[in-house]
Amino acid sequence: MIIGIPKETKKNEFRVALVPEHAAQLTKLGHTVFVEKGAGAGCKFSDVDYEKAGAQIKDSVYDSEMIVRVKEPLLNTIRKNQIVMGYLHIEKGQNPPLLNKLLNQNTTSYAYEEIKDNKGERLVNLGVEAGIVGMYEGLRLYGKILERNNISNKLKYLKPSKDYFSVEKIFTTLSKSNIENGVNVYIFGKGTVSKGAQEILKYSSIKANVLYRNKTAFIEKYLPKADIIVNAIDWYPGEPHIIKRDMLKLMKKTAVIVDISCDTNGGIETCIPTTWENPTYSVEGVTHFCVDNLPSAIPRDASIHLSEMILPHVIKVAEDNDYSNGLMTKKGIFEYAKRKEASEKFEKELLVIKEIV
Repeated sequence: MIIGIPKETKKNEFRVALVPEHAAQLTKLGHTVFVEKGAGAGCKFSDVDYEKAGAQIKDSVYDSEMIVRVKEPLLNTIRKNQIVMGYLHIEKGQNPPLLNKLLNQNTTSYAYEEIKDNKGERLVNLGVEAGIVGMYEGLRLYGKILERNNISNKLKYLKPSKDYFSVEKIFTTLSKSNIENGVNVYIFGKGTVSKGAQEILKYSSIKANVLYRNKTAFIEKYLPKADIIVNAIDWYPGEPHIIKRDMLKLMKKTAVIVDISCDTNGGIETCIPTTWENPTYSVEGVTHFCVDNLPSAIPRDASIHLSEMILPHVIKVAEDNDYSNGLMTKKGIFEYAKRKEASEKFEKELLVIKEIV
């Protein structure tokens, strides 16, 4: 298989899908690895590092049989009958143009977010990194808001997370900042994103108030007290909103909502995904932070972790035409929707059988 690793096209996305160490493993298995010039520069992997790993540096890699990337591809880079792997985010109807392009090009595509084990747990998950960056940026943003309101605080001295480049430096900075307590932080969820957000608070004196999904049904009683809310709950279309627009009126005008799950009109009804260039907006006086590629702020750590997680699946896709874990589209068919429909039909039939028994 000829495998191409492109330079990411999303603005301020500094990660790379496969690091040199793992590119070397692919070449040892007999695959040809093309790396776009400068693809690893944002996370300090040089072209020479990739050449030493047995990869070939190219000005463009988009004619490769298989593309392994981090974020969704630009539509004009998708070739007929190609294999594409990445964070695609098409399973909830988030990106119809991308889905249509993949189908029209007979592309075989795999979404990292849908590669799961037998229990339905995600096997490719940068949730911890997203939680760390999201919580840190929430603290920093809250400090800036207090400063604008002439309220003295130490959070205002925190630098943007991308200035530190790594998780360890963020932790060290927080532990040395002697941040005062008294900030009411509510974290929704109990998964890896929530754990990342909780982890960073350990380096401050701020206590995390963690609300599991069942507790969010009573969210209105917590909103008036909240200074920072971090949403780390997966949301699917049809599910109720956790925070509805009219609930924002219950919140302080200095409050911050960090929606790490980042579903448009999702768990947070007023969520609109944002970018690092324009990360925030205000609704009903409440500041929202909804950047959808948070781990890019710590690109080297995130790239190494991502590469470790996807490598076994990249190998399986390259060597097995029938590999289905994470499969989204194939030969013009939206396979994910087809499997989901079959699964839902099975669940309904099982319920009927149980009722009869």
